[in-house]
Amino acid sequence: MVLPEPVIEDVDEPEKEGHIPTKNSLTEDRTISGNKALWPLKKLDAFISRLNRLMHTRESHDALILFLAYAAHFAATALETPFPGTLKNWLLRLSRISLRIVPSRLLSLLSAFRISPVKGSLTASKLLIAERVRALSNILDDWQIITRLWGLLATWADAKEFLASLASENQSEEKKSNPRRYLALTAIKATYIFGLFGYYGTENLAWFTRRGVFKWSEKTESKLMVWSLKFWGVYVMSGMAQLLYDRYENKRTRGELDEEARKEWRRNFVHLFLYGPLTVHWIREGGLFPETIASFLAAYTEFITVRGLWKETAEV
Repeated sequence: MVLPEPVIEDVDEPEKEGHIPTKNSLTEDRTISGNKALWPLKKLDAFISRLNRLMHTRESHDALILFLAYAAHFAATALETPFPGTLKNWLLRLSRISLRIVPSRLLSLLSAFRISPVKGSLTASKLLIAERVRALSNILDDWQIITRLWGLLATWADAKEFLASLASENQSEEKKSNPRRYLALTAIKATYIFGLFGYYGTENLAWFTRRGVFKWSEKTESKLMVWSLKFWGVYVMSGMAQLLYDRYENKRTRGELDEEARKEWRRNFVHLFLYGPLTVHWIREGGLFPETIASFLAAYTEFITVRGLWKETAEV
């Protein structure tokens, strides 16, 4: 016996209400959209704030300006350099081979386009950009030379402190207790100060001559620049000697350095080591390698320093 199904009376079900936006949801939507709109501004603010922290000290400021000057010089040199003849011949040969492979219909379609005007406009634009970047490079070059002019004051203070330390009683005791260490550190410090004084002084004399402050000949200006580079080489050698001696002393007295200290030492040593061939290139008439390679190497050398300084300015 099958029981009849119970009869369910029709009951008016309440209509499902649609989603009515509330005041809180509207506020949240506006906040999200506002945050998305402000995100580029926040990133820009964070970048400028970090850049300001990086340029807080004179050493960091000098490193950044020097990197920008070298980078602009590299960009201008690369834009001014024409394609090598070997590369042109290789491209011409490749185009001839391509013409043999391309179907006749596609070849007739390509011949309808005029390539020469486009090529000419690109060459003109390249030279125009190179001219603008070269002007920027000259401004940055003047900027970093002026900055090094004021560096003479700090070098003067270092020299005065060094001479005063030679006559102090503590130095006399150290000279008696460890004469080798005293002699090595004194020689390195004296070479360092001598190199900086000569570099800053002769470079700024050459720059004043170039700008018409001193009415000396171009030959004299060229000699001053060569001497400034020689003094720069003395400074680089003293810096490398200091790093090598510090490493020797640390291994002898404290053992191996921690990972962070080793990274810092390698960064400073590579930075100075790369300036060795660059200094020879700048002094030697005709250089050691093409100017594009030299300018890239100089920019990369300063990039190593700026990258390390940039990491140090990160907010914790």
